[in-house]
Amino acid sequence: VHKSVAGVAAAERASPKFTLHFTEDHHGFYINDQKFAVDAKPMTVVHIGTYQHWRVVNDSHEMHPFHIHQLHFLTYAQDGRAVPNPVWRDTVNVPQDSTIDVVMDFTDPVIRGMSVFHCHILSHEDKGMMAKVLLK
Repeated sequence: VHKSVAGVAAAERASPKFTLHFTEDHHGFYINDQKFAVDAKPMTVVHIGTYQHWRVVNDSHEMHPFHIHQLHFLTYAQDGRAVPNPVWRDTVNVPQDSTIDVVMDFTDPVIRGMSVFHCHILSHEDKGMMAKVLLK
């Protein structure tokens, strides 16, 4: 798959377009202080044809793998430092008390509609650590 080097580099230099925070307490697991609800509005709306810098912040004391459906992203920094040999993927481990910066590839014209991103640990996802993204 051909990626726009200039588009990816521009997204890396840009401020985050969207930041998500993984948190948890004795009541459950959250993204941006919200538990997933089937009837919830999308947490963010994305326009197809773009690359976006997203920041994933893990404010908990355990690792949470970030996963998104329908697309791939390039993990290029952890805790503000460049990642050696970045690769395109759909899941990345976000260590405890850590930040991951990614370039989301929203350029595929086929991806449209509602999708989700979540912690890829099933019990965390089931207890609320999932959110919707509208791709349009």
